[in-house]
Amino acid sequence: PNGTAGPGGIGAPVLGPTLSSGALLDITGHYLMSFHACDTAAAECRDPRNHQVYLAQSDDGAQWSIIPGWTPYAGSVPDVIRRGNTIYIYTPGTLVRYHLDTGMFEGPLEVTVNSGEMFVDPSAFVDDQGQLALFFLYGQVGGDPAGCLPQETTCEKRFGSATEVEGSDGASFTVDEGDRATIPLSTSGGIRSASDPDIFFDGAQYVLYISHGPSTSVWTSPGLRGAYTQVSTLPDGMLSNGTGGVAAGYFDPITQQYWTFAHAGKQNQASIIRRATHADFSRQLSESDWNVTISGASLGLTQTSNVESAGFTVNEP
Repeated sequence: PNGTAGPGGIGAPVLGPTLSSGALLDITGHYLMSFHACDTAAAECRDPRNHQVYLAQSDDGAQWSIIPGWTPYAGSVPDVIRRGNTIYIYTPGTLVRYHLDTGMFEGPLEVTVNSGEMFVDPSAFVDDQGQLALFFLYGQVGGDPAGCLPQETTCEKRFGSATEVEGSDGASFTVDEGDRATIPLSTSGGIRSASDPDIFFDGAQYVLYISHGPSTSVWTSPGLRGAYTQVSTLPDGMLSNGTGGVAAGYFDPITQQYWTFAHAGKQNQASIIRRATHADFSRQLSESDWNVTISGASLGLTQTSNVESAGFTVNEP
């Protein structure tokens, strides 16, 4: 299968055959993580069309393995959510559903949003009504959606959300009014890009992670579809400053700790996904806070495989 990735956005056409169906996968881990991988020795990994979507599982959030029998498919910056007996994996423009009770795959399916604007970097959440909410970055024509257009020295990045259309099973959405967050960028300033929102609830408030290349800022709101404000206890709202980007967050009610997953890359080394555990947002994460959770080698992929863009969900109905 071949879904669209990058600035194609939600609503872009879907190409390729459907995934094989009917084989019950051994999905027993307490936590699930979606990510994309690309072998840097075999492909140009800066091109999202060369990314493949994987699903991994874990019982403790620290040790992860690929779902046995998983067939990777073309897609980039995936996010995963479970609702009832269905696992939903979103990539820009597409959705794959896996039914835990029947072993049936559906997709990649086209995801539509009732707006003329383009959307990228979807992050899914199940709201109090049991409906899926999709958070995203508004796309743009003629340039990387995360940054300003080539002719602009300043611009604003808008993050929005949309609510599932009843009966569409996660394939159709209606845009929610207003923006969830807006971030000014400057080609000469400290913040030159903003992308990859990730939404989660920490028991008291909704938390939105936004990526700035290898860094991550934190935004909060008392309501899921409200206006999110930058956390004031962190310098410029930055939880990670150069130590990890394209983050996924979770608040563990048992240990009362935040789990932040983000990927990091070093010169001439494949990207890896790491986890930091922290009690609050009172301080910026340092390099020593991070522990490797998955690498290409740890998953049985090649040593030269990038693993990036973690999506996280608890594997329970």
